[in-house]
Amino acid sequence: MVRIIKPALRAALLAALVIPGVPQALQVLDRIAAVVNDNVIMESELDQRVDDLARQFMAEGQQLPPRNVLRPQVLERMVMEKLQLDMAERGGIRVDDSSLNQTLTGVARQNGMTLDEFVAALREDGYNWADFREQIRSEMVINQLHQRQVGRRVRITDREVDRFLESEMGRQLFESEFRLGHILIGLPDGASPDQVDAARERAEALVARIRAGDSFHEMAVSYSDGPQALEGGDLGWREAAQLPSLFSERAIDMDPGEISDPIRAGNGYHILLLVDRRGGATQIVQQHRVRHVLVRTSAVRSESQAERLIVQLHQRIEGGEDFATVAREHSDDPGSARNGGDLGWVSPGEMVGEFENTFRNTPVGELSPIFQTEFGWHFLRVDELRTADMSAEFRRLRARQALHQRRFEEELQQWLRETRTEAYVDVRI
Repeated sequence: MVRIIKPALRAALLAALVIPGVPQALQVLDRIAAVVNDNVIMESELDQRVDDLARQFMAEGQQLPPRNVLRPQVLERMVMEKLQLDMAERGGIRVDDSSLNQTLTGVARQNGMTLDEFVAALREDGYNWADFREQIRSEMVINQLHQRQVGRRVRITDREVDRFLESEMGRQLFESEFRLGHILIGLPDGASPDQVDAARERAEALVARIRAGDSFHEMAVSYSDGPQALEGGDLGWREAAQLPSLFSERAIDMDPGEISDPIRAGNGYHILLLVDRRGGATQIVQQHRVRHVLVRTSAVRSESQAERLIVQLHQRIEGGEDFATVAREHSDDPGSARNGGDLGWVSPGEMVGEFENTFRNTPVGELSPIFQTEFGWHFLRVDELRTADMSAEFRRLRARQALHQRRFEEELQQWLRETRTEAYVDVRI
């Protein structure tokens, strides 16, 4: 019987072969760094990712942690990527070349470049463009997986928004934005008292080192179990309302440059650095007038059938058919379908991430590529742009968005822990 060997497993087998002409010796071509369910991560893949990260550190002028410290952190991230990409593939989540190119064009535009200029700049910095494209595609796929698996767990009611805006905390949380650094010394579920004590001691030792002058960025890369560890723990600019309440309550009372004492939570001990803070959220926003077509799966329509249908509808509109007519006849979004797919004026934060990313990167009057969210398959068109002062309406929208993001991140971390615990992972280096 002939057996087909997967490419990754074939590489692993080749790694064990003796090179002809070298007697009584083995020369290892490559070896397995980790087995993740039915997949493997090769040491060459790991080394390439570590080299890319080192190149990024150098470009940013950051001190590079020792390689033997950096490799386990990078490998753990690659393990989680493998787990999630495998889950996304089984769920039929894909990002086509058109959607990928649109996202890359948007990234280039944010850096003040055309796509060709962006490609040239990356190559000049030593990056492999094909690998970079696939890494961005993987991140887009994982983001869609998060929206599908975690987004459905999060629901914010009008009453929750009302209570939040009426609270003293709610009034404070929109006064400033914060940029935080974050280190997590993680604990497993059901940690023993000895494990808790050991984690606390590690966290206290790190705080002492940072306060004595060690780099927070380097300590985060070397020791943090948090999702932004390889970014030096940088959480970016966020309104306090968008942060976990455990963080926002500390951040409000911290001064720039201040390091928190270790903060105990269910998943471990957190250390915060307040990098900076700035004034309250603006109320002037850019709105997009968007119309779209949605095709869902159902009891009588499979995933592949839904994908074929959305492609056909997209082609019909590209061929000259009226968008509104196609949306009224075929869109599975009943609210907008009766209006020819018109969603009205859409403000930042109203739509799920992939939908917002698409309409923000679609020029006015043009048809977007097909994309997928937790609700199904879509394409859209942006008909107009405007700026608007949303005042109280904007404040309420931002409150809902902040509460959703806060709860989403809490649910995401729990889902990631569950995913990691349920998987078969064998780390071999």
